[in-house]
Amino acid sequence: MEKYTEVKELLKDYNQVDVEKFTSYCIGLEMAKNGSKNPFMKRLPANKLSDLFKRVTNEGLKFDGKHVTLQSTGINYDYMAYKNKMLMAYPESIIDVDLVYEGDEFTLAKSSGKVICNHEIVNPFDRIDSKIKGGYCIIKNKRGEFVVTLTKADFEKHRKVARTDFIWKAWYVEMCMKTLIKKCVRIMYDDVYETIDEEDNKQINLNQIKKDWIKDIDKAESAEELDMIWSAMSAKEQTNYQEVINEKQKNI
Repeated sequence: MEKYTEVKELLKDYNQVDVEKFTSYCIGLEMAKNGSKNPFMKRLPANKLSDLFKRVTNEGLKFDGKHVTLQSTGINYDYMAYKNKMLMAYPESIIDVDLVYEGDEFTLAKSSGKVICNHEIVNPFDRIDSKIKGGYCIIKNKRGEFVVTLTKADFEKHRKVARTDFIWKAWYVEMCMKTLIKKCVRIMYDDVYETIDEEDNKQINLNQIKKDWIKDIDKAESAEELDMIWSAMSAKEQTNYQEVINEKQKNI
């Protein structure tokens, strides 16, 4: 296909094995079900495709069509891509991401900066989506030890605002794992993941997020609840919702 010949020419200064894998992956997407499955691919010109390849490569990752993929919203990174990025920045990292199911024994503590986790999988062959209670992500490296936990309700909130619900439907466990590690690194390693997050967040429906924050603020019944909502927001969201929270505080 002429478009992909141009892509290869635009990427002639990059690793040609990686370029060949990328173009083969793109052609497969564009031709799937005679071009009806991924119609967005036909609208992407050669210069845009080469730019997407460069963005991924500049992060030190590979556009492999498995852990880094293309969606109609742009580049999609799965939880393994997020793990790989952390290991590039901090090779000594110990990363533990897992889900907790009904029946599991799970305890978590933090003492003097050390995260102590005990997760006993009681029924290893009865781990179905409907029995997920929540999950955790623990990252330990020279910057410290960090942990994030999310409930099943938290996962559903993230799914609700995603523009790619079909991925959640097909790969629910993987998306829960990605949500966990993405939440952990956003809080503790935003300097490492700034570009990746900017790209990956294109899959989020910002209007829906706005509705959810307002709904949570409206339901808050105490200053402590408002503080929890505030701490969960990004710096930009805190700026956007400062007046709403201030107004709510007057009525508590």
